Formats: sequence, C-alpha cells, structure tokens
Amino acid sequence: MPGFIDPQLCRLTQRPPPGKEWVHEAKLDGYRMQLRVEDGRATLKTLKGLDWTGKFGAIAAAAADLTDLIFDGEVVALDRNGAPDFAALQAAMAEGTTDDLIFFAFDLLFESGEDLRGLPLRERKQRLKKILEDGRKDSLIRYVHHFETGGDAVLKSACRMSLEGIVSKLIDAPYKSGRGGAWTKTKCRGGHEVVIGGWIEKDGRFQSLLAGAYRGKRLVYLGRVGTGFGKATLDRVMPRLRAAASDRNPFDGESAPRAAPGVHWVGPDLVAEIEFAGWTAAGLVRQASFKGLREDKPAAEVKAERPAPPQEAELAEPDPSSGKTARPQSAARTAANSPGAATVVMGVPISNPNKALWPDPGDGKPIAKLELARYYEAVGAWMMLHLKGRPCSIIRAPDGINGQRFFQRHGKPGTSSLLEQVRVSGDPQPYLQVDRMEGLAALAQVAAVELHPWNCEPGKPDVPGRLVFDLDPAGDVVFQIVVEAAREIHDRLEALGLVSFCKTTGGKGLHVVTPLAPARRHPMDWPQAKNFAYEVCARMAADNPGRYLLKMTKKQRSGRIYLDYLRNDRTATAVAPLSPRVRAEATVSMPLLWSQVRADLDPLRFTIRTAPAQIAKSTAWQDYEDAQRPLAEAIKRLASPRAA
Repeated sequence: MPGFIDPQLCRLTQRPPPGKEWVHEAKLDGYRMQLRVEDGRATLKTLKGLDWTGKFGAIAAAAADLTDLIFDGEVVALDRNGAPDFAALQAAMAEGTTDDLIFFAFDLLFESGEDLRGLPLRERKQRLKKILEDGRKDSLIRYVHHFETGGDAVLKSACRMSLEGIVSKLIDAPYKSGRGGAWTKTKCRGGHEVVIGGWIEKDGRFQSLLAGAYRGKRLVYLGRVGTGFGKATLDRVMPRLRAAASDRNPFDGESAPRAAPGVHWVGPDLVAEIEFAGWTAAGLVRQASFKGLREDKPAAEVKAERPAPPQEAELAEPDPSSGKTARPQSAARTAANSPGAATVVMGVPISNPNKALWPDPGDGKPIAKLELARYYEAVGAWMMLHLKGRPCSIIRAPDGINGQRFFQRHGKPGTSSLLEQVRVSGDPQPYLQVDRMEGLAALAQVAAVELHPWNCEPGKPDVPGRLVFDLDPAGDVVFQIVVEAAREIHDRLEALGLVSFCKTTGGKGLHVVTPLAPARRHPMDWPQAKNFAYEVCARMAADNPGRYLLKMTKKQRSGRIYLDYLRNDRTATAVAPLSPRVRAEATVSMPLLWSQVRADLDPLRFTIRTAPAQIAKSTAWQDYEDAQRPLAEAIKRLASPRAA
C-alpha cells in the first residue's frame, strides 16, 4: 500500500446537484485525515501528508486491530448533542486531551492490499460499512452514512441541525485524487479559510483579526473577523499572534488596511477557519466569526473559493430559518422586495436591485440591475475563459442606458476587492481585471453594462493572445453581406493555418476571432499582430474595393463594410463574448457555430433574457483553447508568393 494518497477534494457549489446518481453526506466540521493501518500499526496524515498520529493517539490505538487498509475521513469533536464542534476540537488539541475525538470514515481506498480506488463509490462504501458495522456506538472509528433523497432536502435538514453543510458524491464514480466534479460541497453558511495578517486592539483589549487570502502572490484583504473569541479561545490564539508579530503590513492592494493606533501586523503564516454571512459589494466578508486556527494547511495555499455556477447544480434553495423552498431560478437570495432593498448574487449584495438599466428591451418589461447580476451569474463560467488574466474596460450606466454613461479602464479607491487591479507598463494607474466570477456580480453592482477585455495572452499584456477582426457595416448594408465577409475572413485565415470563431457584436456587425498559441522562445509582439491583421484586411479590400474599406471615412462608408483591424493592438479592446451591449433590445455578443453564420442569422435573437439558455445548449467555441495556432507560421505563409 502507498504511504499516502493525495485526497479527492470537493468543488464548492451554491446548491446540491440534482439527480438520483448523487448521494449526500453531512459535512463534518473537523480535520480531514487519512487513516492507514498496516501490520497492526496505524498512522494518521493530514491533507498535505503531515503525520499527525501523535496528536490522535487514541484513534490510532483503536485502529490497530483493523486489517490492512486506508480510510479517508475526518477527525471530529462532538458536543453534548452529538454535533461536530470545531472549537472543541481546537481546544482538545491545544490541551492535549484528544482521547474522546472521533474518526468518521467516509471512504475506503485500500483493503488487505487491494486498491479499491477504481471501484464505484457505492461498492467502496458497502465494503467500508461491512468493516465498521459491528463497531459500538461509542467507538472512536465510525462509519459515515449517506442519504439518497434529494440534496435540497438533505441540505435543509443539515442547516436546521446547525451543521456546516453537506457533501454530494456521484455514487458510481471512482476515487480520483484532486478537485473534480464528482464531489461537491454546499454550505449552510459561508465558510472560508483565511490568512491572518494582523489584529486590532482598543484600550489594550482585543477587537478583531485582519484576514486575507492569496490571489497569485498577493495577500488581498478580506475584512475583519470580530466575533467567536471567548476567553479560552483568546488564551490560545493571542500567544500565537504575538509570536508572529511583524513590523510589515502583509496586505496588498487599494483596500488593504493602513497602519493606525491599535493595529498590529503579523507575518502571513497563520491560517484560520471563519464563517460569514456573505460578501459586501467591496469584496469584504460580512459578519465574520472565528472558528479556529488551521494547522493542516499552509498559508500560501489559502485562495478565495468560488462557488460553481448555478446551472451545474440547479435546485430550489433551502431556507433553513423558514423551512420553505424558493423557486429554482438562480442562486440569488432576495433579502426584501422593496425597491431599495439589497439582494445577494454570488455572495455580493446588489443595492437598488430594481433600478431599470434597459427600460424596454421590446416586451415592455425593463431589465433591472438584479437581472443583469443574475445574467452574469448564469453565463459567468463561460465568460471567464475570455476575461481572466486580461485587463478589462467597462461601460457603466448607473442611471440606465439612456442616462449618462461612464467609460472606466482603471481601478480606483473603493473598487471592489473581488476585482483585480493590475499594473501595466507605461501607465501609472492600475487597470481593472476580472479573474473570478464574483467579480461579475461586483460589476453588476456598479451597473457595468458592457465588458471590453484586452486581447492579450492571459497574464501577459505585452503578448497577443488572439486576433479580432471587426466587421462594421454601413447602415445600408444588408446583413447577408456581413455574413459573407465573415466567411471570407474565415477562409483566408484557414488558408494561413489559423482557426477562427465567429460571434455577433450585439449590434449590426460580426467579430471573427482567432486564438493564438503562445511562442515559448520568441513571443510575437503587438506590432507584428497588428501588421498581420492589417495585411489580411488590406488584401480583402484590394480584392473587392466596392465592398470593403480600411478607413472610417464617412463619405466612403455607404454600401461598404469597414474592416476594423485596430482591435489588435496593445491597449485596444473588443467586447467580450456574451457581454451585454448598450442597445435598446439588450442584445449580447453571442458566440456562434459557423453553421449558424448564414443569411438568416438574426443578432436580435441573442439577448440578456435568451442567451443563458441558448449558450447552455450550444457547442459554439467549445474547442477554442485547442484551436490556438502560432502566429509566426501564419505570417510566413502570408508573406509567401502563393499567398500574394
């Protein structure tokens, strides 16, 4: 048997997944452990493979009589009602009184030398239950039962019992190390691991912790944690804080706390478990409560968890307080129905949710700020591939699309910490960037009605990542001609060895997009990309000057299509796939299959209200990442006599 197996991890979701193929277990609030028994000797190891056998001697002794095996499970302290109590677990470990802790086994990976990981979970749990079914109720090693009823009902029951949440698992799936889609977790209340960056005192008395999480190499401030600190807890925590005290502020970014009387910094090494009520619009935790220190996870691995999009687990949302079930429309939770009330989407409160942004998209029913937030929630997972790692300009319309609009590319004080602020050479001000789905909710909160990312390689603003050919027809050009132009660009790019994709612009034009493969030794630069795009367009215009032109000359526009190659420059942008547009009909920039790019294509079909269902059924752009091709080879082909 291996000495340690990398554990299978859960993906955080906003709802339990539906279907009879899923089973559900109570989420135990303890330390995840792997229990290994061989030749009568038991060891317990953490998620990262640290040997904690010495901390849980009683459990190890109880396991010594078992056959050779490997369990996956959780070490838990139980309160007087038999419910998991993380604070009691922390206290027991701090005091060395761990004899009453329980190991709950929920999976069996090896038995008598046989590797069971390839078996379906159903069979693994049957064998696990058989091993432990004769155990007494007071045994230190116990079996975790699962439920085959609907996940929403199980979650509702778990929340009523004040449990942390539930874990849902595909009953016929094998055990696979790492984070996949076969195991998900859904929480009753927001929970998070955070890095402690400091604490605040007032008049010599502890007030709160300063918490953060890593995004890349930056420790981003997530807010204060001010409750959950009894005397015994502070007696355990304060010596650790004082021992880690530092003169340096570990937080980075505009929202980072500043030095002030009573603020004490610590080196970013301590990890805490907190629970909280949600996120503020500024990206800070609300009503955060301390649960305990985590000794089993390095601080550098603490990242902000992102719930999976609702279409992957679309169920009615349980309300633990009322016992009632909301309609299964989205993961948003309505706090109140009054016009000024805040509504939470992806953990972000949306103030003034009924503010109309598109007054009349054609059906007499305005599209309000809340509907924009829910739209971003529905299509956000799809959009992130084309947003993440790229500076992004936005158009804001706080008074609706018919009111005053604001173009914004830079971050500024007060910008939500759910949005990145990245430095780009040549500009002293940081650019906005959307690297997580919750950032889309933060954008909806400020009425960002259009998103225009750079076309760079993610994380590399100086390297072209895709080319965008913008076909902008004059008002008297019939759409069939635009379709023919898009197909002509497709054919020309294909002849040069590039794969292209098409999307509507949300207006009267089309975009043809070709993803570029990053060059390891000699990366392409923006002048090369721009020159290539110009040359492709110039040859089209030369071949058919009556149809195309390269300059936005008003006198010459009539009856022609402007071939806009200028999207392919370092700071140039193009509207993101699925971004809404500032148009009366609330259209979006819709990704298409080439089979859809035909004369009867109607861009007005794709709106904020129709696009989520349309993109969920479509296979458009599904091979986008696999279609990357090197630009250098295309440039060589373009320069060859055959291409002339």
